[in-house]
Amino acid sequence: MATLIADFGTNAWTVLNGSTQTTTTMSPEDFHSLQWASAGDTLIAENAHLGCPRTDLSLAQVYTKEELTDFYGRASRKGCKIKLFPGHLTPKARAQYGGGEKSDEVDTRAIYHMVTNSPHMRLMNPPQSFQPTRSRQAGWAFKDETNAILNKARRFKYQDPDDAIVQFLAVNLSTIAARLSPASQGAFDFDKISKRSGEFLKSDGRINRLYTLAAFFLHPNGTVRQRPDTGKMPGIQWLRRNVLHTSPFHFRGGIARSNVYWHGFKNYALKKMGTRKASAVGKVLSHYDFTVEQDQEFRAHRKVFTGAMIEAMQIIRDLVREHSINGKLVLS
Repeated sequence: MATLIADFGTNAWTVLNGSTQTTTTMSPEDFHSLQWASAGDTLIAENAHLGCPRTDLSLAQVYTKEELTDFYGRASRKGCKIKLFPGHLTPKARAQYGGGEKSDEVDTRAIYHMVTNSPHMRLMNPPQSFQPTRSRQAGWAFKDETNAILNKARRFKYQDPDDAIVQFLAVNLSTIAARLSPASQGAFDFDKISKRSGEFLKSDGRINRLYTLAAFFLHPNGTVRQRPDTGKMPGIQWLRRNVLHTSPFHFRGGIARSNVYWHGFKNYALKKMGTRKASAVGKVLSHYDFTVEQDQEFRAHRKVFTGAMIEAMQIIRDLVREHSINGKLVLS
């Protein structure tokens, strides 16, 4: 029973045996045979190499849909567990455990140490089918429409007075703040209050984030948004999975994910951790260079921010329901 880490490059697989710390190189055909694996082994490889079928657009995918399905089935019958590693974390693993050098052997060892030292890390099981579900296809269509809404809104800096989402937020800003938990208010800059007027200080980040989340439930024309597959208002978990792509295996998250995580959480974490000018050259300290303690703090802040995002989505969804009649926003 060994943990095996596999990486593909230059038309060959490199496999690290975590127990012996030895590596073996083999052809795609020999790797696919699984004769080298034993019952009880856990095989870990990047999702791109062993979780995605081959296309004409990338060299990272090794096998066809049929070959992967056959591989999964034989591994299961053999008693060999397969887990997929999020490939976008490989550079971080290499920086932390591989000295920055890039090679297939270095990457297998780096991934092994990251997985071993990060019990919180989520690894994905092989897909049960490569046919997209109706729910996922609906998510793609909903995300495309969301991108179009946000792309137009950001030209007006999310403050177009004729936009029903802007009007909705203006009416309900204080209500949203009051319904958020104290821990979540800071994620939306509701902790910034003018001592003179008692009103919330101006915050582009707050407007950006709240507009993005409200756009999941409202069109700028004031109609309530619906899932293409069900005709109903989208649920929080469906949005997280299919539109925001909160899984570590996300791809092409779109403008909404960028607004919430790249701009929103990034700046929230920088403020909380004080790492904006903490690198050796006075720039933002990369998460590649975090200490163990900083990495733990970063994940703690991410948990709070994610919780705040979910809270805000629930509050906005409820307010949209309260202020809509027959699928149309009505503001008094």
